[in-house]
Amino acid sequence: MVEPTTAELLAFALQLAELADATTMPHYRSDPEAWRKADGSFVTVADTQTEHVLRERIASTFPEHRILGEEEGQTLPPMPMEPSAEDASTFEWVLDPIDGTHNFMRGIPVWASLIACQRNGVPIVGAISAPAMGTQWWGSRGAGAFRRDALTGVEERLQVSSRATLGEAQVLYGSYRLMIEAWGGNADTLLRSSWRQRGFGDFWQHCLVAEGSAEIALEPEIKPWDIAAVQVIVEEAGGRLTDIDGVARIDAGHCITSNGALHEDVLRVLRGGAA
Repeated sequence: MVEPTTAELLAFALQLAELADATTMPHYRSDPEAWRKADGSFVTVADTQTEHVLRERIASTFPEHRILGEEEGQTLPPMPMEPSAEDASTFEWVLDPIDGTHNFMRGIPVWASLIACQRNGVPIVGAISAPAMGTQWWGSRGAGAFRRDALTGVEERLQVSSRATLGEAQVLYGSYRLMIEAWGGNADTLLRSSWRQRGFGDFWQHCLVAEGSAEIALEPEIKPWDIAAVQVIVEEAGGRLTDIDGVARIDAGHCITSNGALHEDVLRVLRGGAA
């Protein structure tokens, strides 16, 4: 079995993004049906339908690939790999059909479908599509990260900012309460030592770091599907996404994103060091 190239996986991820947009947008601002999951978070018909159609397309195109999604969990290939393929790579698609479901429900345009592909547990392709914002972001290992404005058609390569002091940095975060619960007064120290602070949250804060519009993004509570696509885009733009120990991973339950130049300073402050 011939493994797909990274370029082929990226092209397919962008096709999935278009499919996601076609599924989510008819539900947006149309009083979507929603209910609470066991963890207290909301899910809508658009979430479940979008993940379902993405899974169907992946299974029909790459039946040997695993899938991990927010709504349906992890599924394994229906057929075993051929005995001759014992050393072949393991591919897994990681899906968040709608990141920012609360925004989606309330008519706020900051929500997106997040699509990533991992090879042997490492995200190598990421695509983020925010149709209500008219923007897509994507990246792949060794090929850079990009942004497209659907209104103008302008496509540009992403590069993080070069600001190298906390006093120059703009810090973004999703939930102030969760951030304080996770890092206590250390998080407050970081905010107070920075130039500017905004609670933009979700996928967008990390994309803004990748674009060079902000320097730091803090996520005290996340799942792998929230940041698998994000990690590729941020790193290919020159930034870093790690846990509090500085390890690049998507399964820590939290993450710190930065332009790279400030990363060690941010980690030191969140661990209790001086700003």
